[in-house]
Amino acid sequence: MGSRITLKDVAARAGVSRATASLVVRGAGRVSEATRKRVFDTMDELGYVYHRGAAALRSQRTDVVGVLVTDISNPFFAEMTLGLEAELDTRGFVSLLTNTLDDPRRQDHLLTALREHQVAGLVVVPTQGTDAGLIDKLEAWGVTYVLATRYLEDRTTHYVGPDDVHGGELAAAHLIERGCRTLAYLGGPARAVARRDRVRGVRAAAEGKAEVLDLPGETSGRGGREVARQLTEVPDGVICHSDVVAFGVYRELRDRGAREPLVVGFDGVAEGELWEPPLTSVSAHPRELGRQAAELLTRQLTERSAAPEVVLIEPELVVRRSTDTTPRQRAS
Repeated sequence: MGSRITLKDVAARAGVSRATASLVVRGAGRVSEATRKRVFDTMDELGYVYHRGAAALRSQRTDVVGVLVTDISNPFFAEMTLGLEAELDTRGFVSLLTNTLDDPRRQDHLLTALREHQVAGLVVVPTQGTDAGLIDKLEAWGVTYVLATRYLEDRTTHYVGPDDVHGGELAAAHLIERGCRTLAYLGGPARAVARRDRVRGVRAAAEGKAEVLDLPGETSGRGGREVARQLTEVPDGVICHSDVVAFGVYRELRDRGAREPLVVGFDGVAEGELWEPPLTSVSAHPRELGRQAAELLTRQLTERSAAPEVVLIEPELVVRRSTDTTPRQRAS
């Protein structure tokens, strides 16, 4: 075995400067595809392996972004993460995804672990009950961060999320236009800021036009079934905290043989189009939300601004057959 191959050796064999070879292995800078391929081919030929850990120790920063979501099994967060990862990739970063399971203690543990891995920055969906102490901690650490989908009521900071008040208004106005005079908002944790904002929008749109019943619950299919069981009378229209909650509501009402109301979900996940009937939903454009979170984070990494930057995603009502007033055959 000969001496250890260095990046300088790779650069010399590839006919480029060491600085250019460094840009290629770090995925940074503007380097032509031909040069990039020649450097990587030379690395394979010489058996050179880039030591990212050592590079991180030298620069005090990696090209890894830590991503904390509450539950990746939720289709909304899955789609958001795909958009985020795609944008990070175009900017030379990779993501390290973790699930907090909506547990503040687990969130603290994971944040500490990601800090120890010297991540370049963080995209965080805060757990329920998170307060300004999270921001104080991240700023004391000097870590660049963006909050996504859930903002903190007691601190304005870098944030990307949907305009939930407007989303609630869209859902309620649509059902009222379809002739609904009794509405129910089903699912979602009682303390969730997104839920509070959506219900506020629903009540504003329904004022003087429809009665509104409010039943919080778990944001899951099981949670949808549980809140549907609490309905003593089926309302004309139902607004669900998420599309997944809507699936559970439908299943419970069908198992009971109950009349099906007009139903609007929230999030706009792809599976909603495959449901029967296809689900009308207020789309928060999860992939675009993820993309903008990545964009804001990388902008903060290069042009760090002291002033908080808030990006609100405009919701869109995607109308499908779940709010069609034409009589239809009930699915089993």
